[in-house]
Amino acid sequence: MAASHQNDRPIPVPYISRLGLAIQPGQTLNIQGNVLPDAKRAEVNLLSGGTEIGVNAQAILHVNLRFDEGKIVLNSFQTNGGWGKEERESIPFKKGQNFDLRIRVLDESFEISCDGKKVHEYKHRTPFQSTEYFQIKGDITLTGVHWGGRFYSLPWEAGFYDGHLGAGQRVHLYGVPKGDRWNLNLVARNGDILFHFNPRFKEKVIVRNSCKGDAWGQEEREGPFPFEKNRGFDLTIINEPYSIQMFANNERIGTFQHRTSNPLGDYIGMRIEGEIEVTGIEFSK
Repeated sequence: MAASHQNDRPIPVPYISRLGLAIQPGQTLNIQGNVLPDAKRAEVNLLSGGTEIGVNAQAILHVNLRFDEGKIVLNSFQTNGGWGKEERESIPFKKGQNFDLRIRVLDESFEISCDGKKVHEYKHRTPFQSTEYFQIKGDITLTGVHWGGRFYSLPWEAGFYDGHLGAGQRVHLYGVPKGDRWNLNLVARNGDILFHFNPRFKEKVIVRNSCKGDAWGQEEREGPFPFEKNRGFDLTIINEPYSIQMFANNERIGTFQHRTSNPLGDYIGMRIEGEIEVTGIEFSK
């Protein structure tokens, strides 16, 4: 299961979405946007039974961003028991600035991350599988909402739909770096690595290359290094006519000229390995 709403145009607030399937451990709700300059409060709710807390729904998780108090308040609401005990953390988001809030489902808890860093672990009080809706409202604007993912065991390999990565198609990777190196490879039918994407934290560089016939080509290293250990990121790779385009956290980070004569048909699959926790992988046009 995955649901996405990206920033081609503004996303209206309040935002409510119904989940088509029961949520599973490993899935993550990613929310990006901007805090209004005069913001007081905003909230994210995982709901069961309806879309209004206390009227027809219970809150499996209630995340209340209290800009007026400088706190994040977490709680649950049960229709037969009311609100439970609050759990609080300092809020890192600032008025008038962009924010990135992520809620990841674990077996025993929800993991809450702000701007890529874990801030709280909220133990489940009711079965998370009963979540039917998620709701976002308050003094914020939204640029991206994404729900999906699962637990991924590395190395992870998959072939592309239709047998290849076609013109204009995109690979979206959501992850958290955990060590010095990880890499994403786009591979050919014969096993050649046509595109090698390798962030190296000690060197603070992203190495791009290809390996054909067991021989590595010329490395490309220019460009920014947007990754940090233990901080979540979004990576998008686009197959364009003359090159692979790379974006991290919605910012362009590089271009890799194709090293194959048939880029619309030769990228048949991908492989991810190394010191990284993968939280989501998607493909789109």
